[in-house]
Order: sequence, then structure tokens, then C-alpha cells
Amino acid sequence: MNLGVQYYRAPFPEEQHWAEDFARIRDSGLNTVQLWVLWAWVESKPGEFRFDDYDRLIELAERSGMGVVLSTIAEIQPYWIHREVPGSEMIDHMGRRVVSSSRGECHFGITPGGCTDHPGVWERMERFLGEVATRYRSISHVRGWDAWNETRWNIQSDGLVCFCAHTLAAFRRWLDEKYRGLDGLNAAWKRRYGRWDEVMPGKFPRQPFTESMAFQHFLTCRSNRLAHRRYEVIKSIVPDRPVTVHGPSACPLLGGVSYAPSRSGGEHNHALNRGNDWSMADGIDGIGCSSFPAWFGMDPTDFAANVEFIRSAAGAKRMWLSELQGGRAVQGYWVADDVRAAAQQRWLWNGIAAGADTILFWCWRDEVFGKESSGFGLAGDDGFADERLAAMKTTGRLIETHRELLDAYRPLPARVGVLFSPQAYYLDWSEEGTAVRAMKSLKGYCRALVRNAIPHQVVEEEHLDPLEGLDIVFVPRAPVVDPRTEAALAEWVRAGGTLVCESEYGAFDSRGLYHYPEDRLAARLTGAREIGRRQLKADRIRVEIDGQSLQLRATQWLTPWQSGSGRVLASCDGAPVVVEFSVGSGRFVACGSYFGEAYYAEPSPDFERFVGVLVRNSGWRPDFEIVSPRPTASSSVYVRLGEAAGRKMVFVFLPEDCEEADHRFRPGFFSSRELTDLMTDSAVPVEDTAPGQRCAVRAGRWQIAVLAEN
Repeated sequence: MNLGVQYYRAPFPEEQHWAEDFARIRDSGLNTVQLWVLWAWVESKPGEFRFDDYDRLIELAERSGMGVVLSTIAEIQPYWIHREVPGSEMIDHMGRRVVSSSRGECHFGITPGGCTDHPGVWERMERFLGEVATRYRSISHVRGWDAWNETRWNIQSDGLVCFCAHTLAAFRRWLDEKYRGLDGLNAAWKRRYGRWDEVMPGKFPRQPFTESMAFQHFLTCRSNRLAHRRYEVIKSIVPDRPVTVHGPSACPLLGGVSYAPSRSGGEHNHALNRGNDWSMADGIDGIGCSSFPAWFGMDPTDFAANVEFIRSAAGAKRMWLSELQGGRAVQGYWVADDVRAAAQQRWLWNGIAAGADTILFWCWRDEVFGKESSGFGLAGDDGFADERLAAMKTTGRLIETHRELLDAYRPLPARVGVLFSPQAYYLDWSEEGTAVRAMKSLKGYCRALVRNAIPHQVVEEEHLDPLEGLDIVFVPRAPVVDPRTEAALAEWVRAGGTLVCESEYGAFDSRGLYHYPEDRLAARLTGAREIGRRQLKADRIRVEIDGQSLQLRATQWLTPWQSGSGRVLASCDGAPVVVEFSVGSGRFVACGSYFGEAYYAEPSPDFERFVGVLVRNSGWRPDFEIVSPRPTASSSVYVRLGEAAGRKMVFVFLPEDCEEADHRFRPGFFSSRELTDLMTDSAVPVEDTAPGQRCAVRAGRWQIAVLAEN
């Protein structure tokens, strides 16, 4: 378990602070420091590599008894890159050469720099990565490598990129391989191109979806491949150390924006242009993400759901929380909420409960350069450093005490899934310039499951192997489906699964071509079809399900259904809008609006009950239930189950105002009659009752209990 903190973004902090800081870091219970190895700083002159400051820091870490994670920051490029590689500038969507400049929060180096599709740029980047890995490959306390920080490649491009000749050539090669030649592309896209140079990416939203969606998919694949290439360079030199990459968040939160600057820096982005966590994890040792809960206003439910995104993407591979918020966030004159010790420890232990083996905080000292000056320091001057460091010392001691158990820990697999569709993001962006609707819909269902205490996993549409172990899958706002995904889902439903889909599922394919309702998956599965879009005259719909009458908030439009042989759960103006169909041994539940997005905008207990009923009706049976307290509008108990060397473990996160929670587990879940709460070293008895095993969990440190079978 690497529990550490980011320390050095050259040239800060300055050397006068190093020895004292490292002693404090180690005394605070942390066992690892992360160092940013910046390309621009290390190779400020072409071919001359200077590592003197990193050598001293790595030696100091060893003397201080700490490990090191090296983060190779090849995206901060040297000032000489365009001089040494002429014609390597990126080109934006208007055909303008991008002028690179120093990063707003990084003291030396330029972004976005040269386009990595230019072979001269990649050759020099590859050499930098190789030099760093070679220099430190034999250092035993270098515990791992982060090969790409926040998968950045287009920061400060001031427009949509890249449309340079090298990227256009790569895009056309990608299409050539995908469609097996220009004739195949013409047949698929319904075009009559005569030459490859006639094939161009989409430029703006609301132009033809076909080339816009294809270019976004290409950019995702391009980032995936760049992650794999950076990994391969380092891993070939240090094969015995884990090498990961991480994005600025889990990728389902990257909906892109094309029409206005973002709060964090004015970047224009296509949806998912920094890569797909699931696909990146295929070719590397693991995947991570940055998480700044207080900065971005995440409540505990949102944070738990976001952690599940990255855990699902990692699968059986390593999961890192690569940048977890250390102190108060600052962006120029804007100051975020306080970071208190109890909340921060709950983030940390939530990561451990999800299976993270490396947690790195951003950062140790307050930043001293640019818009981040005076912010983020775990030991910073926001007034709460002492309580944070005292809490961290306690956690460090707990991790050392229970290291063997925590190293063996793995979360138990979930039997409830939520489908993440990148193609839905590409379509949304092509229509509106952002995929925020698809993102909110996905987060809505995940949030409802967390508040229902129903363990879930997120299933990406090109990684469908988890379907075999699932009882039910929710498909929020996914208007795009291709034959492979459709076939897998149809087979799974007929074999007994329950599929819950929202309006116009499969109305388009990945070419951006519209399918009439009778040609979609739902019609083939059920024999019924949607009968077209209708104006939403009322924003709430009454659903009758299992004796409950629930009011669900809808948004955007209604798409009523032919009921056919289905059971109508909700109608509006006499037209069925929620219908349940039997399909083989399984069920298909058709929802004629976007309930997940509406719920995320305005949470309601009725939607949570609706989701809970559908899950239980799918045949899913819980390993545990929270008897009390029940969720309120502002809080709920969060539980994650796992196992370590045959011993069951339960992580319980109680709300601030809750002193005790009553849990019921299925009969035989625990083989022991007594558990130990690792947080308090106290015994927790397990009582056998007729409905199942029962135990009362008292609030421990930071309202967390970590229970392990004796």
C-alpha cells in the first residue's frame, strides 16, 4: 500500500525545504513521495539531460525511509521543440497554427507543444522517457511509475485540435484499417469519396454526425495508443515495477466542451479526447485518476460513484488514486471549500475499500506559482493542516499494523451493472457541443444505486465480459448501439438478464445514422416499438410498480411505446411510457424519457425506490441490507464488501450525525461469530437471526468502521 504525496514540480519547492519536509512527510504516516520529472526541465537543451535535483531528492527519500513514484511529464515540452522539429505545431479546427506557451501553473516548459503524430516529436519524447527510466531503473525504492499525468495533450491549444497533416494522415489510416479501404468506408458512411484526402474530420457540432463521431472516436483511440506507447517505453526498461497512467478524472466525467471556455483554463475539448480508461487499462499495469472532491463540490455519494468508475475500468489490474486533494483548492482569486481531516480520511479509506493500492495526495506544500499559488498543500496554510496531518499519521499507523490484510484485500464483485457508452458521448457532443446530458444520466443511476446500498459496477460498451456475472444492467441515455453490443445484450437478456433502457436506445449507430424505431434492438427483442418523440407537457410521471405509486421526474421529451405483450408501468395522456417485456428468460424494461438525468438534476427518493425495485425484481439478492438508519435527503450509509485471504471485510461509512448503523447480512455470509473493527480495535459480535446475520456498527474514527472476520 503506497500512501504518499506529490512533492516536486520543478523547480518548486526549493532545496532549502527538502530535508525538513521529507522528515515531516514521513512523520505524518506517509510512506511515498511522488516527483514530477518534467521533460522541459530535464532536457532544456536538446540532447543534454540534467537529473541532479531528482538524484538528490531520490537519495533523500531513501534516507528518510520512503518510496518514490516517478511521474514522467512529457506533455510539458521543451521550448526548443518547434525549432528542432520544424512544422510540428498543432493546427486547430479553423486551420490556425497553435502558438504554444508556458503552462499557467507550471513554471518552465510549454504546452501543447508539438503534435505527437509528428514522428520527430514522438522520437524526442520517447528518448526522454527512455532516459528517465534508464537512470532510475535500479533504484529499489522507486515503487512505481506514472507514465502520463492526467493524459494531457492539448492544454492551451485555444481551439479544437489537432487538424495537422500528420493527425489527418493518422485519422485516415485509422479509418482505412477500420473499414478495410476507401470502398469499405464509402459503403459504411453512404458516401462517394474518390480519394483519401477528401475525407476530413467533422469541424463543429451540428454538422454531419458521421465524421464528427468518427473523429472523436479516433481521438480517444489515439490517446489510448499514446498511453500504451509511453507505457511500453518505460516498462521495457523497468519490467519489475508497476507502470500506470491517470486522467484528470475517470473518463466518463469528460464530456468535452466546444462552445465556451471551461472554469479551469479555457480549453476546448472533444468528448473523451483524453482516452478511455477501460481501453487504456487493457495495455498497461493499471489505471488511476485525479480526485478533488472539495474543489468540485462532490458529496460523499458522488465521490463513491466516481471511485467506482475507475475501479470498474481497472478490473483485476491496479487502481490508483493518483491525485487526491491535499488542501484547499485555489484557482487565481477563487478559493474553494475547506478540506477537513474527517472528510479527507473518508476519501482515502473509500479508495482503500475500492481496492486502490496507491493513493497519492496533491500536494505537500502550498503551490507557489501561477493560478494555483497558495493552494492544495496537505501541510498548507489554510488553517487545517495540523488536523489533517494528525489524522494521516493515524491512518499510516493503521495501514502498517494491518498491511498484510490490506495488501490481500479485494472488493467482492457486484451483480448490478450500469452501461457506459462512449458512442453516446460522441453523438451528444456532435449535437450540442458537450456530452453533459449523457454524463449526468450515467451519474444519476450510479448515484441512486449508491444511496440504495446496492453494489454496482460500470460496464463499458466494448468491454462486455462482466455481463456474465450480472443480474441487471441499466442503460442510461445511450442512443447509439452497434451490432456487436446489440448481439451481446440480446443474448444476455434471453438467458435471464434484465435490461433497463431509456428513450431511443439504439436510435443511431456509430456512423451517426438514424434508425427507425422498428429497426432497433428493442423492437427485435420485444416485437414492440417506440412511436416517436412527444413534447413533455408535465415533468413528472406516475409509475405503478410492485404496489408502489412513484412520481418520476422526466426531461427533454417522451417517447411512448406500443405496449404489445408488455406490462405497462406508467402512462401519460393514455400512452405507455414505461413498459416491462418478457424476453426469453429475461426482461426488457423500456423507459420513454431520461429519468437518470432528471434525477441527477433534482434528486428524489421515488427514483431511488424505482431503481431498487427493478434491481430486486431481477432476481438479485443482497449480501447485506442497512436496517437503519434509512437514507435521508442529505445523507446515507455507504458500505463496500470485500475479502482478504478468505476473510470477509466490510467498510462502513456513516453520516456525520449517525452514531450506529444496524446491518443485516445474508445467512452464512460470515463464517465467524465476531468481527474486529480495525479502526478502533474493538470486537463487533455477529448475531444469527431468522432473516440472516446481523451486527450493529458503531461510528469509529471519522465515522468509518473497517470490519474483518476473526
